[in-house]
Amino acid sequence: MRAVTLLVSLPGDYPTAELFEGDAVLERERIYNLNVLEDGSIVLLGRVSGDLKHAREFIEQRMDVLGFSISNRDEDGGLVFIHARPPAKIARFIELPRKHEVFFDFPIEATSDGRLKIVMIGETNDDLQQALADIPLGIGVEIERIGPYTEDTNDIRALLTDRQREILDVALDLGYYEIPRRTTHRDIAAELDVTAGTVSEHLQKIEARIIGSANANLSSLAGTDTR
Repeated sequence: MRAVTLLVSLPGDYPTAELFEGDAVLERERIYNLNVLEDGSIVLLGRVSGDLKHAREFIEQRMDVLGFSISNRDEDGGLVFIHARPPAKIARFIELPRKHEVFFDFPIEATSDGRLKIVMIGETNDDLQQALADIPLGIGVEIERIGPYTEDTNDIRALLTDRQREILDVALDLGYYEIPRRTTHRDIAAELDVTAGTVSEHLQKIEARIIGSANANLSSLAGTDTR
């Protein structure tokens, strides 16, 4: 099994592009699923962070959006479902797995510079090369890595929101989880320009998600028959 990691810059005429450009108040975090329907429209389920009220008002005005819903998951952002009619080149890109013996690895993550990090998987390099050659003009693609596909089942950071990762990184850098503890919520808050209470709430959620995932993995292992 082979995989190529692509950094993809989508053109500005795809649905809701303006939400994520320049000084936009909304950031995409990841796409959980993306598909082209028989009528050529697309459905997308993802997670965004930022001003969700602004996002709702903007999407409601888009003629290419056929339907949508946004649900708050926490104070940092929410889940977004969009049904839209994309430009032809976007639809062609999404349809690569239909035309070639490849598929996309979900979730698709967003990078800090606004691109999408897409891992495309195929049985051979030839399968990947054929799909790469069929990427429409107008979609910017940078190949970050090509090589064997390795399933990452232990990526704890994937459980966290971008804001939670940022807070966790600062907490780790300052020695919050060292023994003895070298910093406080107040110190972390000063680095991030937020309140100590906000840091405390985020760290509790981070720890709950990580511990919950660890317990689920342990339960799975305990139920596995290794004979």
